[in-house]
Amino acid sequence: MKEELQKIIEHENENWSKIFNSELRNNREKFSSYWWEDYYRELTDFVNRMIFRNRFKTILEAGSGSGKATILLDDNFLKTLLDISPVALKYAAHLAEKFKCQNVKYVEGNIFEMPFKTESFDFVWNIGVVEHYNLDQIESIVGEMARVCNKNGVIAIGVPNFYSGPILKAWLLKIIKIIPGYKLDTEKFYEISKIEDVLKNISEKMERKIDNIQIEYFGNPLITETPRLILKLIGKPIARIFRKNKFLILIICKFK
Repeated sequence: MKEELQKIIEHENENWSKIFNSELRNNREKFSSYWWEDYYRELTDFVNRMIFRNRFKTILEAGSGSGKATILLDDNFLKTLLDISPVALKYAAHLAEKFKCQNVKYVEGNIFEMPFKTESFDFVWNIGVVEHYNLDQIESIVGEMARVCNKNGVIAIGVPNFYSGPILKAWLLKIIKIIPGYKLDTEKFYEISKIEDVLKNISEKMERKIDNIQIEYFGNPLITETPRLILKLIGKPIARIFRKNKFLILIICKFK
């Protein structure tokens, strides 16, 4: 099992390091499209409100990749980005400089054995991480997230929505390999209830009661290349009608 997990970790590290190396060489824009600009605005507005409401100060993105969502949060928060890839952290530092963001710390480390003391952060989250692992491995990741989260803190797990336009496109490109663009790789798509069960199992094992579990959706259901004009004209009505087809599913767990 350990060998299998190590292979998955090595594959993810190699794959995403290539992607971030390419981004470092080629990406000059703050956002690659208006779709992404709107997505990050929607997501960070929500998270900022939640953190301010709970009077949190310290944030950890565990398995941060680019860390873009955390970097774009309010500068009053103390932000820590943890990733196994030094290339990812280098790219994150590049983004922080580009957006003139402060209070960001970069830590190279493994999400299965995070180099932090128990109860070190108020808000612990990640986006686009756990879907690359099986449920037992997800429980280990989320267990570590819960361990380093303060007693009355919040953990959140963001997973891509298979029924959203961007992910359906990535699935199609995996089949039609000759067309360029992001293709699905090792992603697995779980029912939300499966992730909720993981959280409940961890709650029982750690004897930490859950206050509530909240599900939120972010990002327009249309593909990321949708022109700005179309998104501005019909993007919001489409997002309201097809709310559960939005790009990101964020599962938020608040402890007592």
